[in-house]
Amino acid sequence: MNYFEITAKCEEVNESSYTIQSTGEIVTKIQLSLVVSSVRSRPLRDPHGESSLHRQLSKWELDESWLVVSADGMRTLAFQRSNARAGEKPVGALVVFQASEVREASVDERKQLQEARKAQKLQAKQRRAQRQAEKQAEKQAAKAAQSA
Repeated sequence: MNYFEITAKCEEVNESSYTIQSTGEIVTKIQLSLVVSSVRSRPLRDPHGESSLHRQLSKWELDESWLVVSADGMRTLAFQRSNARAGEKPVGALVVFQASEVREASVDERKQLQEARKAQKLQAKQRRAQRQAEKQAEKQAAKAAQSA
């Protein structure tokens, strides 16, 4: 059972390995850099000898494919920025999770994602317009109260 799924564009693939000193086993880790709206997430996956996965990862990186990444759990690492840029908050958090499955998104999944994003943008636009109208109404009410 997967805890959650993320559909995002594959931006970069990084591969690294380390040796477990007690057993001498070499463990390979693959790190995917995914573009999720304006969020950057890096799920890790241990390939366990899947040679076809390496070719697939290279293709996904070159094509900037849309992927569906599933995970069983996650943890959040909070931090404080020493030099926050303009518009950034002085604190932040990084969500880390171990991917249990990575696959290329189907055409239908990509269409559903695009439709959901369009609906989300439309709702945000409507909320902004409503707030703008409320501000204008308040200004007009304040002007009417001053002139009366």
